[in-house]
Amino acid sequence: MRIGNLDRPEGRTEPIAVVAIFGPTAVGKSRIAAEVAAACNGEIVSADSMQVYSGMPVLTDQPPARLLASVPHHLIGTMPLNEEFSAAHFARAAAAAIEEISGRGNLPVLVGGTGLYLRALLGNFSFAGRGDPQTRQQWERYIAAHGNRAGLKELSRLDPRSADFIDAGNPRRLARALEAAGSGRPVSAERQRLWSGNSPYQVLSFGLILPRGELYRRIDTRVDKMLANGAADEVRAALGDKVSSTAAQAIGFAEIAALIAGDKGCDEAAAAIKQKSRRYAKRQLTWMRKMPDIVRIDMAGLADAQAARDIACRIQQAGLIS
Repeated sequence: MRIGNLDRPEGRTEPIAVVAIFGPTAVGKSRIAAEVAAACNGEIVSADSMQVYSGMPVLTDQPPARLLASVPHHLIGTMPLNEEFSAAHFARAAAAAIEEISGRGNLPVLVGGTGLYLRALLGNFSFAGRGDPQTRQQWERYIAAHGNRAGLKELSRLDPRSADFIDAGNPRRLARALEAAGSGRPVSAERQRLWSGNSPYQVLSFGLILPRGELYRRIDTRVDKMLANGAADEVRAALGDKVSSTAAQAIGFAEIAALIAGDKGCDEAAAAIKQKSRRYAKRQLTWMRKMPDIVRIDMAGLADAQAARDIACRIQQAGLIS
């Protein structure tokens, strides 16, 4: 996969204007962003770590065909399941897409719920020099042999600050945090730098929120629809090929794989996916609270069309469009 260059073209003096629409899973980001893009001569750049993969559109809740056809979308279904994809890959690919969109005279509209991806791009974070594959593989083997809890205990010993916020249910992130802790550049320090970086863009950010009860109801409904609409068939097909460790982290993949293997029943798998989705939504809201200058849009009792009109109006008032 070719990755674009993050550097701004020579001769450009003004930063590119970018709109970012963030929020927890099931809040309605894709529908609202498509309406905003249609109203503002925009194009969508997905900032979702799982929707970038092809082969699992139902499991990863990719926008339906009608939305994809309504405005141009980028970084959705573009990566094969057997390839790794990271925040560094995303930052470069998204930057290239933004340059192309702006070059056409259109407005880039970032939309997604992967907070690290958004901040890696908008905070101009540098990934240069990161990575010690051998050390990471050693920690991956340790976690596979002893479990996530043992990995978290080791991280608490080596980097207590990182252990406080790491997603302990994600062995890949645990291994990376342990690798970083031994390198002298702990994740906690990098995270602080991530939030303090100067953006290369003129950014107007919106955060969509819902009361917890309503959000959880939407999550439960989404999971039920996902299971009814063929997510198990997607996972079954994916299991027949090599799936990257990144793609395998899609919420629901492990639970449906266990269902296919006969290790879980349907109700048990559905309950586990709903619980994992709620936990993910909580982490997304934590990211949102840390995002500087984000305009929060309360979706309680607000139709998607009205939210889109509100955002489009604010974009115009900010001078990003005429």
